[in-house]
Amino acid sequence: MGYFKKIIFNNFRNFSYFSIDFDSDCNVIVGKNGSGKTNILEGLSLFEKGKGFKKEKISNLINFENKNKNFNISSIFNNKDISLDVNIYNSEKNLKKILVNNSEEKESINHFESLFSIIYFLPEMERLFLAPPSLRRNFLDRLIFNHNKNYNKIVNNYKKAINERQVLLKDNLYDEIWIENLEKNIAEFAYQIYEKRNSQIDIINKILQEMNLLTHFSHKFLLQIKDDFLDNNLEAIYDKEIFVSHLKNNRKIDFLSGGCSIGPHRSDFLGFNLENNFNLSQLSTGQQKTVILLIIIAQCKYLIDQLKFSPIILLDEVCSHLDSKNRELLLYLVDELNIQIFMTGTENNFFSFLSTKANYCNIT
Repeated sequence: MGYFKKIIFNNFRNFSYFSIDFDSDCNVIVGKNGSGKTNILEGLSLFEKGKGFKKEKISNLINFENKNKNFNISSIFNNKDISLDVNIYNSEKNLKKILVNNSEEKESINHFESLFSIIYFLPEMERLFLAPPSLRRNFLDRLIFNHNKNYNKIVNNYKKAINERQVLLKDNLYDEIWIENLEKNIAEFAYQIYEKRNSQIDIINKILQEMNLLTHFSHKFLLQIKDDFLDNNLEAIYDKEIFVSHLKNNRKIDFLSGGCSIGPHRSDFLGFNLENNFNLSQLSTGQQKTVILLIIIAQCKYLIDQLKFSPIILLDEVCSHLDSKNRELLLYLVDELNIQIFMTGTENNFFSFLSTKANYCNIT
């Protein structure tokens, strides 16, 4: 099992210098609002590919009192009997750079990134099924990225192709062969995204149906992809040419609207109660949190049981709306899955249900 043993922040966010040690299982980070609890979790999330869970510009990560200096986050990452020194810093062009045992070699970095994956819960996710569809798409795409590190590249290529098509549509003299080839590329990327999202939903639904963690939780639910194009063109699921023909027919509409009227960037995923088919958006905030925690547990079980891969869990301000069901699920994460978990909160007593099962880190 891979886990972070130690992390040191230099000139990062509100920290000019801060060092903290972690246990390999449950770590509770306690401190007042503004003390830097979320910044610690964000720093951990930066060790994965990408910009971290806040998607922040790298230049904004530099301590505001020392903007003329670089930030550095150094860590000790243990995996079985191997210990790795991993550093993250910003380059002169404010790009994120990573060193593994002082090496920038791609092979070393890829090896490190293959040792773990991060699953996170942020406060805004408490009302996921009331949020805009983009937040649900991002949540689903993160689950895919947990076990497919190339997935973001597919999504980014899809977005890039859509933007390029829009630029061409603004030019009434565009080359027909050029835009046709571009629309074929869009269809290819779109169908890879469709396939991976549908597969991920099927995985989570199957595991949720097999789990019996909350026998008293009455809201048995099913997740489902909603996409107007596929719903109205069922044969398109098996035929990319139908997608391409719709792109061609929609060129004028898309030119006027300034976007692309079909595709996975317009998809949503919804949840329905299996007993009476009502939408999960009708659940209370605490119940929606229960659903999210169940999905996170299902994802962990998939990664651990089927892929033999240990995730690292970041749970920011997880104690709001923490009823007995949600405490039960957090205890399951801590007791049963044997993975590294981080939780943040403002008071130690919020975590009293963990008893002595956690390493407490008080931030002052």
